[in-house]
Amino acid sequence: MKYRTLLFDIDNTILDFDANEAESFRNMTIDLEVPYTEELFRRYHMINKKIWEQIERGEIAVGDGCCRRFEILMREYGQKVDGEQWEHAYRKYLNEGIQKMPHVNQVLDRLKPDFRLYVITNGVKDTQYHRMAGSGLDQYFEHMFISGEIGYSKPAKEFFDYVKGHILDFDEKTTLVIGDSLTSDIRGGINAGLDTCWICRDENTDCGEWKPDYRIRDLQDLIPILYGTEG
Repeated sequence: MKYRTLLFDIDNTILDFDANEAESFRNMTIDLEVPYTEELFRRYHMINKKIWEQIERGEIAVGDGCCRRFEILMREYGQKVDGEQWEHAYRKYLNEGIQKMPHVNQVLDRLKPDFRLYVITNGVKDTQYHRMAGSGLDQYFEHMFISGEIGYSKPAKEFFDYVKGHILDFDEKTTLVIGDSLTSDIRGGINAGLDTCWICRDENTDCGEWKPDYRIRDLQDLIPILYGTEG
């Protein structure tokens, strides 16, 4: 087998962040007695995406961005809110979000005996630890590398240098990065000199300038790639 070490992203790779985000946001508005609308959530989703792009570029810290997104959102609706209070209300639910992506247990059950499995994720430390433990997926991984704990976010070179330096006998040539984000997982992996596998569930999406070594639609598609039976 070509690969021995697999670096998995969490959100929308092994855990369904989209489902968790939508449910947590709705529950937060109930707690804060704010009328929920689909438009409100859509605006939040767009603002949050831009905030995380800034985090990936190293322009703002994770904690600052997480509070700022709610202040920006409600400012558009003519309200001044306490971003830290909103973030606390939101994260209470986000921490408990353990919705899994399809086939994740079956795939990890197959891989664990034959590969060294690690998590590489951008996010808040407590949230990612809670979700992985709650889902039971933490049992598959030797270690979780979380941006909120390391101090650097994917795709930063420093993040991947940290990962490389904290995996015993790390070998770039036998390591594969697996994730759904072109800008953090694939870009970061390529810049770190690692092979990459992009999970893209929409076959019509173009990968642009960041060309992964593999492109799959479902975690199950990893099996033929990793065991040398592709094609």
